Amino acid sequence: MKMPVFLLGVSVIFWGWQTGLWFFALPIALILEAANWLPYRWDFSASDFRRIANFCLILLCGLLVYLLVANRSIYLIYNLLQWLPGVFFPLVAAQVYSVKESLDIRLMFLWLNKATKKAPLNPLMVNLNYPYFICCLLSASTANSRDISFYAGIFALTAIALWSVRPKNVSFILWLGLMLIAGSIGFIGQMGLHQLHLAVEQQAISWLSQGNSQETDFLKKQTNIGSVGLLKQSNEIIFRVASEAKQPPPRLLREATYNRYNSSLWLALNPNFVPVQPKINGTTWDLGDQLPNPSTITISATLPGNQGLLKLPDGTFKIDALPVSQMEKNKYGTTKVVGKVDMLAYRSYFNNNFSVDSQPTEDDLQIPKSEMAALNKILGQMDTQGKSPPEILDKIEWFFMKNFVYSLKLRGKDNDATPLSTFLLNTRSGHCEYFATAATLLLRKLGIPARYAVGYSVHEFSPLENQYIVRSRHAHAWTLAYIAGKWQAFDATPSDWESMEDAAAPRWAFISDLWSLLSYKILLGLRYLSGSNGLKYGGVILLALIFFWRCNPNFKKTVRLFSKKQRWLKAIYNKDSLSPKSEFYLIEQALNESGLIRPPSESLKNWIERLKKEKPELSCLEELALLIEIHYCDRFDPEGIKDAQKAELKLAIKSWIEQYRRQAIASNSQVNKSGKSTIAFLR
Repeated sequence: MKMPVFLLGVSVIFWGWQTGLWFFALPIALILEAANWLPYRWDFSASDFRRIANFCLILLCGLLVYLLVANRSIYLIYNLLQWLPGVFFPLVAAQVYSVKESLDIRLMFLWLNKATKKAPLNPLMVNLNYPYFICCLLSASTANSRDISFYAGIFALTAIALWSVRPKNVSFILWLGLMLIAGSIGFIGQMGLHQLHLAVEQQAISWLSQGNSQETDFLKKQTNIGSVGLLKQSNEIIFRVASEAKQPPPRLLREATYNRYNSSLWLALNPNFVPVQPKINGTTWDLGDQLPNPSTITISATLPGNQGLLKLPDGTFKIDALPVSQMEKNKYGTTKVVGKVDMLAYRSYFNNNFSVDSQPTEDDLQIPKSEMAALNKILGQMDTQGKSPPEILDKIEWFFMKNFVYSLKLRGKDNDATPLSTFLLNTRSGHCEYFATAATLLLRKLGIPARYAVGYSVHEFSPLENQYIVRSRHAHAWTLAYIAGKWQAFDATPSDWESMEDAAAPRWAFISDLWSLLSYKILLGLRYLSGSNGLKYGGVILLALIFFWRCNPNFKKTVRLFSKKQRWLKAIYNKDSLSPKSEFYLIEQALNESGLIRPPSESLKNWIERLKKEKPELSCLEELALLIEIHYCDRFDPEGIKDAQKAELKLAIKSWIEQYRRQAIASNSQVNKSGKSTIAFLR
């Protein structure tokens, strides 16, 4: 089924328009459509097509590995589908520029390669134009265009494709009316499917993100206070921190802050997010006024789902080298961003002696009534009367260090007490969420405004990477206390928690660390290349071409260029295809010169039988049956024929050609009844 001219190229351009991949779509469309005008075709063998198909498979696997490294989210499948037309372009281009108009579909599957070699006479020939057309439409749909342009383009391209295969006896008016009705129904249906798609996608994201400690909700934080069991920790490296002043970075990097505690749940009341506008360069963002004597660190992290919360040190007033499309900041210092970037490597400017968070409110002094009794008992055991705020912090820190222990075992709660009260008065054993919550409420009970903060502890230096690495198990919670006119971090968790968790790390963690480092370096290289379009696209294409060339060093020797005017050469791709090594091709050449052409789909035997009926005056055609049988034996029999038989075949073919030419000349005037039989040479 022949595809209308320009339809394939237009579908590729439509894919580039919807996905924004113009740099790839335009040259692909030009190359594919140029085949309709160029008069030359290449002689690709089955082995050549197999190599090209394997090359496309390598591209697909490489793309999948890159996406797995760069984007570990539900959106990975969308990104993979977007690139399919580019991945399979080499195979489609090879087909449109080949003397064949289709290829054996089994060549595209590695497990069927042996079948293509064992059964060369039974190919499953398929023209890839329409499958590639469908692939372009599918890839275009992954761009999630919200306007009517996508549906209009899909409808127009589909209508053109269907028009080319319509029954010729169908009225144009009737066909157009049916198409418009189908298009209208489809438009209404796709709006419903879009809503269903959004609902399913959100549910899938919710399922996949359950238990993922990296997904922090800026509105609420459900702690594990009161749970029973063992708190599981992951050793995965999730981001890296480099200090530019050859000094250790801040020990704590904050993600979110909350101010209302209620039954193991921390909430951020009225966060009041406000947009932050970037500078002219689009990558510099001011979060507050310029502070004196700033320090800087560079944080390298991914952005799951193309959105998330930034990890920042206290006192951050400016962020640089952050190529996101949107940023918002609330009054508690929580900063969220949105942007289609695979990796972030942003620079934070900060001064720990200053605070850019909002002033405290009454909510920063609120205490649940259910926790009052336990807090009063604990304060009765501490000497805080008449102490200054800094001295109170020291008292609370010392009290927890002396009387409590750090543990990841979740012991639950008593039936007659809250989980926090059980921790303070009974078990006195817990993880950072217990200590941070208790310290926050104790400070509030003493009249010091306090908030609950979550983020990560930065304490593990990697000599291999020459920077600090932060793992998932380094997630931490602490208290923000408002003292001397600014918010300052206060960590009441016993300091040995870091060494305890490091000691429990698996011994084989270095293997995953090496893989994480490799992934990180690959992403850094790709991020660097993305800064230049020439390096971004040209280098990848050049490497791909070099790889393909090296995979087939005999490419120049095996692939020949033919003109479409030499139609008789197409016969070499039939199952009875001839080879210059066989003398029988001289007979076909002689017949072709007389205008007796064999179509590529017609076998040698059927061809000769047809010529007998069309040219009964050529009695020599009767003698070709035996020559064909001997030719088949020479070509397809594993043992072949002997040298003596080959010599006899050569003489017989030469004699037949001479006899044919005599009969052809004589047939123009009268039938030649003489002529020595060529079969005698074979007996």
